[in-house]
Amino acid sequence: MEQFNDIYKQHYTSIYRLVSKFRLNSHEAEDIVQDVFVKLYLQFNSGNQVQYPKTWLYKVAVNVCINTVSRRKETESIESVSQLEFGTSDSLETNIDQNEREEIIRSALLKLKEHERLVVILYSEGLSYKEIAEVSGIKFTSVSQNLSRALEKLRPLLKKHYYEMLNQ
Repeated sequence: MEQFNDIYKQHYTSIYRLVSKFRLNSHEAEDIVQDVFVKLYLQFNSGNQVQYPKTWLYKVAVNVCINTVSRRKETESIESVSQLEFGTSDSLETNIDQNEREEIIRSALLKLKEHERLVVILYSEGLSYKEIAEVSGIKFTSVSQNLSRALEKLRPLLKKHYYEMLNQ
């Protein structure tokens, strides 16, 4: 179980970050991350080896997220203000600005097709094209083209919101 503990320590944060990009509230994200690591634990406990743990974790997390989001009827969830770190008024302003930027990015991502959104999210997590192909099921030779198209679709959406933010 030492191997499991090492993998858990090494990948927990990145899996949580990935899961939270799927528009889930913090409780759902925590539950999904826990579910992903339980699946990994059961995999090890049954004697099965996981050759590439990072890719395996990302693939399982993406599948669980997609299933959760597709089952959920609501499409928007708003984190409560209590989750902001309150301190000085500057830090509150910074947190609000950061949350607003994140919301703009999430909204723009929602306008992409599911496979385009997935490729962008995985790329933003630092996965290689090979890992993106393995997690998403897209051919390795198509990852670059899919990513490029998705980013081209995002560019005008983000420019529009950025322009609106500057002119408020």
